[in-house]
Amino acid sequence: MREKYGAILLAGGLSTRMGKDKASLEIEGHTLLERLLFILQPIVEETVVVRAPGQSIPKINKELETWIKVGWDSVSGRGPLQGIVDALPLLDPEIQNIFLLTCDLPYLTSDWLQTLRDVMTEEYDIVCTEENNITNPLLGIYRRKVLEPAGKILSNGKRRPILLWSGWKMAKLSAPEETPWICRDANTPLEFKKAKRYFKKINND
Repeated sequence: MREKYGAILLAGGLSTRMGKDKASLEIEGHTLLERLLFILQPIVEETVVVRAPGQSIPKINKELETWIKVGWDSVSGRGPLQGIVDALPLLDPEIQNIFLLTCDLPYLTSDWLQTLRDVMTEEYDIVCTEENNITNPLLGIYRRKVLEPAGKILSNGKRRPILLWSGWKMAKLSAPEETPWICRDANTPLEFKKAKRYFKKINND
């Protein structure tokens, strides 16, 4: 039986370095949130988008609106672990493999997500990306059982997503040499401008 995959898309950060809601920023007529949903759609059965309390969903395609589920942090200001806690109950319980992503990944592709899926064999519980020997906990695949302790970690007063890794087998995957930027996020206005220039160039070539 084919394993089902889902996704938790964390889109409720404070965006303090960007100065505005990153999920609503647009590149070539599409919000960052919409771009990621289009990338996820061929790869997963379900996606839960998690926003902060009071945040609405940015502009997205009508088809995507009917495909996603939306959740909100039940407690504000507690970071990604809170988003995980509130998203997990919204995913079909049969989905045991879950992409965990943030909304600020403009270069990400379906092919790269499929590569992560290909690496997620029975040998591993987690597959994460890394760059310059730094592993990103918010760009990877997790078994559901790995994410389930998020609430307990929060109740102990801790908020770092890497605490989920303890005791599990992880594969780390670096971006391809020919596209080293594929896993990079856009956290600042300068980084976002670079992303816009990149897509403008490739779409005009």
